[in-house]
Amino acid sequence: MFVPWSERGKKGNTVKPIKKTRLSEAAIEQIKGLIVRKDMQPGDKLPSERHLVEALSISRTSIREALRMLEIMGLVEVKPGKGVYVKELTGDLFFPLSSWLSTHRETLYHHFEARLVLEPAAAALAAKRAREEDIKALEKVMKTFEETLEEDDIVGFIRADIEFHRLIAEATNNKTIQLVMNAIARYSFEGWKASLRTEGRAQQTPREHRKLLNAIVAGDDKGAQRAMREHLKAAIKNLKKAGLE
Repeated sequence: MFVPWSERGKKGNTVKPIKKTRLSEAAIEQIKGLIVRKDMQPGDKLPSERHLVEALSISRTSIREALRMLEIMGLVEVKPGKGVYVKELTGDLFFPLSSWLSTHRETLYHHFEARLVLEPAAAALAAKRAREEDIKALEKVMKTFEETLEEDDIVGFIRADIEFHRLIAEATNNKTIQLVMNAIARYSFEGWKASLRTEGRAQQTPREHRKLLNAIVAGDDKGAQRAMREHLKAAIKNLKKAGLE
């Protein structure tokens, strides 16, 4: 049963205001602290964004970023129109991959099937329409991906990978494609989580991204379409090697 935010302080588990930099990461640790200390159980509803903003003394943007990262970890579940709920105390990102694959097989097939339909065509369109600001944004997220990889920050490079693909959809300048890709990025990131945990995938992905980005920069629509299809099929191949059959 959900315990009101104001009541949690009575147990000695209040969340302290954050004053340091990298606020979203600090917020993650504070929110995880509530979950890991088992003040909240799976199915419990987290305090509202407004309460978290007040308790941590940081912006709503930082709170949303923290919740987004916790969602990727599998620690919380966002239910549109209802709120954010504790999902698992351990987080599915930290389960053994083989076990995780066995329980997400159908979801993963649907995830990649949809992306294979959408993304190669989107990449081709991006090669024709990408503006200078689109290229700069893609270069920036490429750098972020490489930095998080060096730091062994799995959540960070999952987020960077998702953002790279979302930005390609943005570069199409087609609002419907952007809407569909944003929905996949927001509510269906199981494929990103699984593929980047397979052996060698995180190291291979930047090379594939670079090939894809080079084709977009060159305005090579067929090359971009081919590079995207190869990129997605390589991810599927790695997952099959890891036990997805």
